[in-house]
Amino acid sequence: MAEEIPHSLNPLALSQSWGQDEHDDIHTAPLIALEEVLETSSLRRGISREQLLSELLRDLDHRRLIPLIGMLPRGWRMAPAVLPELLRGIATLLEDGLLSPLLLAALADDLQHLLPIRENEPPSALELWRQPSVALKPGHGVGVPCNLKNCRLLANQPITSDAFSDPKQLAPTALGKGLTALGSGLVWHNEGLVMLQNESSQRMNELMAQVLNCLAANRLPEALHPSEPFLFEGLSSGRQLIELLNRQGWHCCGRIRASVASFGLGASQANESGRWFQVPLAIPYRTGLEDDRNQEILSLLPHCSFELELQPQGNDSILLQYCQDIEGVNGWTAMNDLHRPWQNDRHNGTVAYPSQPLTQQRLADAIEITELIAAVHNMEASSQKLHLGGYGALGYCIDSTALLEQCLNGSTHLFPLTLGGIWRERLRRSLDILLDQGFCINTSVVDRYRWGLDTLHQDLSLQGSARLEAMQRLLSCQPSHSPFALVRNLNGEVDL
Repeated sequence: MAEEIPHSLNPLALSQSWGQDEHDDIHTAPLIALEEVLETSSLRRGISREQLLSELLRDLDHRRLIPLIGMLPRGWRMAPAVLPELLRGIATLLEDGLLSPLLLAALADDLQHLLPIRENEPPSALELWRQPSVALKPGHGVGVPCNLKNCRLLANQPITSDAFSDPKQLAPTALGKGLTALGSGLVWHNEGLVMLQNESSQRMNELMAQVLNCLAANRLPEALHPSEPFLFEGLSSGRQLIELLNRQGWHCCGRIRASVASFGLGASQANESGRWFQVPLAIPYRTGLEDDRNQEILSLLPHCSFELELQPQGNDSILLQYCQDIEGVNGWTAMNDLHRPWQNDRHNGTVAYPSQPLTQQRLADAIEITELIAAVHNMEASSQKLHLGGYGALGYCIDSTALLEQCLNGSTHLFPLTLGGIWRERLRRSLDILLDQGFCINTSVVDRYRWGLDTLHQDLSLQGSARLEAMQRLLSCQPSHSPFALVRNLNGEVDL
């Protein structure tokens, strides 16, 4: 047996104990480490690392290329010279090291200058947020004519979006084609997996995410949202909708959620017999915290969001999440995911829920705070023409979720937080501008948001008592079950 590589050298190492639990689904999703795929692919076919990496780069857009730089094992890092010029600085920083909260913050601030200007200006964050991409009818009567007691009617509404394509039918990207042509069998998607929810549930998720975003946009001043108010079942706000669902006997629950982030990237490899192995992806980073041996702790970047579950009696749940999304908007999106049992299973421990669930009025309060945060952040991103809707600069998904939790509870369980001081000041100014123009929001929610911006942690340079508190947050947002050795070291799982 080959000597085990230390985690510091192979931070995406997989545990040999994964598969001992009945919920691991190793028969439908056997795992293989990214470094093993890359090493065996190049050795088997006599391909140089430079050739393999050049194929990785081919036609890969920046939203995928930047996280990929952080995922690649040391020794497989891309040489800065082969990257697009505007990304060479990032590659130089990461060529022999890992991300850190300080570097994440610097990257977030500089990302607006590093990415190239697009020839065709994409829709702004405000436009993406307030304009539905599925068939919803604004008006004074009913937004979508349906009876909320029977969500199957909601699922049968006409869809004009192509968001529900079967991922198994999608053509592999240029990345997948290139690697397959080299004979590695590696494709840039998870082949052979199924969606977590059926097509009907996916439609409901997409529709309800659009409903909540459109209801939230009703709060915008008329200068920013000149169209008639959007009404759903005669209601004009998300708070009203949650209160109605509660009265009608729905189970409505919101939870802070954390899991290992892969930034939408997936990979799988076919072996010689044609069986598909899944390649767990993640971005390792230096936490800036030390263990009891005075060694810096490594971890995997989390994906964090506010998960909303809406379930009528006797029907499937509607599942949504709120966060600052890499797709360019701060708001609600459908939780239409492939079932990756090593990453996003809500029942096997690979998703962490570090705080108490919110229901009834507490949930209604949370919905109203998301409406304010989304309006302020999307306005700032639009007015400043920020790339990716301000993703990073106005906070990553972690920061937006932590800000919501801070406003609600006076504290947060999430780590690392990188939202910078200059962007907090700009968000305060955007809020003031919205209020001057007639932004419709409760004063208490405004006060909570301002306090949250003032008090939310910034994990760039931790010392003294702040380190103990940060360590608690780091541990609290770790999944309780994972195939990644780094996560298992932090959550206390014992390898056999």
